[in-house]
Amino acid sequence: MSQQQSTSDRRTFLRTTGAVSTAGLVGLAGCSGNSGSDGNSGSDGSDGGSGDDGGGGSGGNGEIEDELRVFQWGDYWPDGFISGFEEEYDVSVSVSLYSSNEEMFNALNAGGTGQYDLIFPSDYMVNVLNEQGMIQPLNLDALPNFENLSEKFREAPYDPGEDRFSVPYQWGTSGIAYNEEMVGDIEVNSWETMWNEDFSGQMSMLDDVREAMGAALKYLGYSLNTTEESEVEEAKELLMEQKDLLSTYDSSDFPTNLINEQLSPVHAWSGGAFQAYWETFEDGSSPVNYVIPEEGGVVWVDTAAITTEAENVNAAHAFINHFLDAEVGAEITNYTYYGSPNEAAEEYILDEILNNESIYPDDETMSNLEYIQNIGQATTMYSNAWQEIKSA
Repeated sequence: MSQQQSTSDRRTFLRTTGAVSTAGLVGLAGCSGNSGSDGNSGSDGSDGGSGDDGGGGSGGNGEIEDELRVFQWGDYWPDGFISGFEEEYDVSVSVSLYSSNEEMFNALNAGGTGQYDLIFPSDYMVNVLNEQGMIQPLNLDALPNFENLSEKFREAPYDPGEDRFSVPYQWGTSGIAYNEEMVGDIEVNSWETMWNEDFSGQMSMLDDVREAMGAALKYLGYSLNTTEESEVEEAKELLMEQKDLLSTYDSSDFPTNLINEQLSPVHAWSGGAFQAYWETFEDGSSPVNYVIPEEGGVVWVDTAAITTEAENVNAAHAFINHFLDAEVGAEITNYTYYGSPNEAAEEYILDEILNNESIYPDDETMSNLEYIQNIGQATTMYSNAWQEIKSA
């Protein structure tokens, strides 16, 4: 659930304060957004074969193919991450981008899973893709770095069963980000803020049905995974009332809008809020803040999964094992400012990240957060409500 991110000022600050992690990637050159590597971001390579284990087989231990096709959120790894992998494994990587789980699913559904080898679905979408037969079981023997994950991320409620179909990549929360220059002295600690008429015309909500509906449901005191028609209807009406107060629905540009004082407060993913924080950091502080509302919200995990018809299964396993490396995993988190599921990476993660309860919430806050779950046939009810809201 990444988004367009800009990090040059933040990294400059970290360098000048000596806070840069000792973990390093080779070369450091190129989560939902529209910047980053949106094409072939790799070194020159041959057309690449499928390898003995390609085409949806349960590979991973065979010879690594010389090509890998990735479908990922925008700007979700550090500069140099892709080129570093390419140089180490002699694999040419092409990266295509999407801005929502639904966009990714629809692309696979329309063009077949053979278009890509490796995808990065969020937790609830893993279950959907598995039910649709669109992803294949992983070969954990080919992923020795899987053991670097903390115990709670090895056991995935969204990926149950004897076989494992996904590996966690990054995790975070959804909440409210705001720029103090636009909000003033009004306290922001509840979803009620996003219905405050004082901010009419300067707010945005994530352009995501489950996120937006989830915020309304939590505000009303319901589970964001409810399948009760009356509760979904109530949340729909609440969002329709809110619509006149919004400038837009946006999942990509809210960090920029916060930085430039164009919109605030905004419904935000935690990492994007912290990107805006560091871009506006000066003289020891920033006007940008991020809060998890007292009613609770979404905790999410973005994962990596291999498509059923992947042609480069061994290269896909190698890529997963690469980002599960402790130092590499830390470098990703030090860039994205999302939480890392990689326990072994913690010794390389910046203290200001590990000790920030907006990134790593305390147990009490976590108890009010929910994963977005696959709600089966009730998905249609949410989709219809969303269409009504967007067309109102």
